[in-house]
Amino acid sequence: MCFKEQILDGLAKEMPTPRDKEEVPRWFVLAANLSLKLHLENSFKAFERVVRCGGLLSALPPEIASKHLDPQTQQILLECQGFNDKNHYARMTPCDQDFLRKFVKDVPAAQWMDWFNGPIQQTFQAYGFFDPAGIFIGDGSYLFVPDNPDYEGSVVMWFDEHNHPVEYEKLNTQERKKAHRERCYKLVSLLHLRGDCYVYAALAVVPGNAPECPVLYQLVEQFVKRVGKGVLKLLILDRGFIDGKNITRCKQDWGIDVLLPMKRNMDIWQDAWALGKQCPWQQLAAPVPQPKLPPSHRPEVLVRRELKRQKTLAAKKTREPPPDPAKLVIRTEICPIKGFNSWSECAVPINVLLLRESYADGHQCQWALMATADFTNPRQPKEQYELRPKIEERHRLLKCFHDLSDFHSRRFNVIVSQVVFILLSYTLRQWQLWKWLQQKLAGKTPGLLGRQLNIHTQYVVIYHENAYTRMPLVTFTRELLEMQTEARAKALIKVRQLEQSFLTPLENLRAPP
Repeated sequence: MCFKEQILDGLAKEMPTPRDKEEVPRWFVLAANLSLKLHLENSFKAFERVVRCGGLLSALPPEIASKHLDPQTQQILLECQGFNDKNHYARMTPCDQDFLRKFVKDVPAAQWMDWFNGPIQQTFQAYGFFDPAGIFIGDGSYLFVPDNPDYEGSVVMWFDEHNHPVEYEKLNTQERKKAHRERCYKLVSLLHLRGDCYVYAALAVVPGNAPECPVLYQLVEQFVKRVGKGVLKLLILDRGFIDGKNITRCKQDWGIDVLLPMKRNMDIWQDAWALGKQCPWQQLAAPVPQPKLPPSHRPEVLVRRELKRQKTLAAKKTREPPPDPAKLVIRTEICPIKGFNSWSECAVPINVLLLRESYADGHQCQWALMATADFTNPRQPKEQYELRPKIEERHRLLKCFHDLSDFHSRRFNVIVSQVVFILLSYTLRQWQLWKWLQQKLAGKTPGLLGRQLNIHTQYVVIYHENAYTRMPLVTFTRELLEMQTEARAKALIKVRQLEQSFLTPLENLRAPP
């Protein structure tokens, strides 16, 4: 699809290269790395297997690479011409896997990040990757590596049982038992929500102990300079990114509204809750779960079976012990207060939404959101902030199923290039889904996604004298219709015979007497 839409040339045009003489074109280096990541391979030694079994071979022109059946050994062989005449033996791949490894190793890490945070952003904008809603989420995530000091730029830190960084000296005895020591990097990323799909708009890989707040706002500034104002409209952040000066720059200089929760030690927190005692509160209605309708094509017997199963589950649920009153929310109240100017570091007005959650055991949990946007619907900030966990879900998906932190090299250049190509391939897969109107698959794992997409293209394979060709079904149909009348009649007879050979005779389907 990248070849068809010609997006590969746009992405590879300014891709950094360490070579003065470009024998292997950059578009092929990019296609090879994307193919490795789409097949969940981070080792370059898997390149030959990916070329042999993956989709890269069918996307390349036949003068670069082809596949045929050896008449003597009856094995499928690859014939690749490559891009130079230096090889004395038959090529198995268009370029050697060691060339790809040296290519990414010799490019400085900063150039890989500048490429993603510049030319790739502009290519995304040219192909409509950013929608008019302009909702972006920023966050940081730790990338754990083996405790080997040879990992360039990595640091060792202490984490609790939830993988949150802690200061070991300030922990008590029980907390120290649960703490663990990890060597890590930190990935700071900017994620764009394009409906139900996801676009990684910017990234930075830094040592694990580097502060993430200035890194993120620098990514936002670079993004606005590259794609212009008006693309990024709403930036949703966590408490770790509270910075009054940068929030002011986002609103005044770039026209970006920022939404994030408040900290309890802030003066604006004290002022807001003092005013909240005098302002009216309104209760939020509990969300009504939507009934899950069965598919229209499901047989009636399966519908009745599912209804019976749901009744059994409901009966079992009534016999379960009641939930813990300390964890059962019975009421949620909100109080919007606008126009705060008491935050000295922020030069723009702040609108606050106070939230109060009452639990069944009588205690209350209070928290608050602050935004630079002037909202008319008081529920809007809470609904928008509920989108923030989506970037944490992407982190988990990429680490667990795309091997984001499974680094086979300890060179920082290779580590950054792996992160860049994984996020790029993930975004391009999302682009493919919304182009095919398959947004419902956007959050699926690679295995489930591959099974759903495999049936999209159908081929007809024709064998003749120890050789074969693979033709798309539409192409095969066209070739059949364009044949001469006599040849077409013979071909149709052959197709009917083939069809009959795959059908089971009716008498074999009948039950024995």
